[in-house]
Amino acid sequence: MIYRITYLSDGLRVAGYVALPPGLETTEEELAAFLRRECGDDGLTAAAAACILPAAAEAAKRAAGEAPDYAPEEYAAAGTEKPAFSNKAPYPVLVYCRGGIGRVGRVQLDWLAEFASFGHIVMAPCYRGGESGVGHDRFGGADLEDSRVAVRLAKALPWADPERLAVMGFSRGSVNATDAAVHERASRLVLLGGLSDLAQTYEERVDLRRMLKRVVGGSAYKLPEVYRDRSPIHMAREIECPVLIIHGTQDAQVDYGHGERMYEELLRRNKPASLARLEGFGHHMSHAARMIVLAGMFRWLETEIPAPRS
Repeated sequence: MIYRITYLSDGLRVAGYVALPPGLETTEEELAAFLRRECGDDGLTAAAAACILPAAAEAAKRAAGEAPDYAPEEYAAAGTEKPAFSNKAPYPVLVYCRGGIGRVGRVQLDWLAEFASFGHIVMAPCYRGGESGVGHDRFGGADLEDSRVAVRLAKALPWADPERLAVMGFSRGSVNATDAAVHERASRLVLLGGLSDLAQTYEERVDLRRMLKRVVGGSAYKLPEVYRDRSPIHMAREIECPVLIIHGTQDAQVDYGHGERMYEELLRRNKPASLARLEGFGHHMSHAARMIVLAGMFRWLETEIPAPRS
């Protein structure tokens, strides 16, 4: 089941979603009571938004049989894989940070169903503004708190394993995901088609410049430090968890170079990182292809990765 929720971030009642894996059940009342207790706001809500059909779990299991191995050989050899598709608590958790802004790139419920079908509890913040209807999304400004709070709430869920909490960022969501992983000490970070340098995005995406100047406060030339602070590549030094970068070589929205440069920066700083190069893929892909990619991602999440040698 997928629930649409509200939670408190900087005093704003922002929106988000919680998706539960097959076999895990709760009620709207129980989830709302949890949110009110954790946030100290009796006005918070939880409402059923969609069911996760058995076909989604069956598709996830089929894809798992074809899952690519995204862990580098030295990690795969040293690590062991934990069993997937557990139907017993505590469950691993994935916090999904959406791309886009406002109505563009809003949280897709079919994606949440796919994530949950791999045996994970999923928390997805919508960010302030847009679907939340309160506040303003600043593309990695004050809205970063929405993702951080989502991680804290996800860790506190009664069925969650706080030691197995991954944060995933898609497209622009890489900014929120990287920040949340750093500040809330996530166990893993996944960047899917994620931008790594917002100033570079300003250069490459002429169609986004007007929006970026409006929400950030100016151009990349006028406010270089502001754009730098919103760039995952400049957060790399603070990342303490393993990172998986998944990026299509034909991505027209976020150039493949963003993923490659982020990977190189992580290696330069001796951070445990993996790069999954999706040859010929763009920013989006078919359902069948996405399920295989997700199967590889969840296989990586369940693979123990040793700390890098100093």
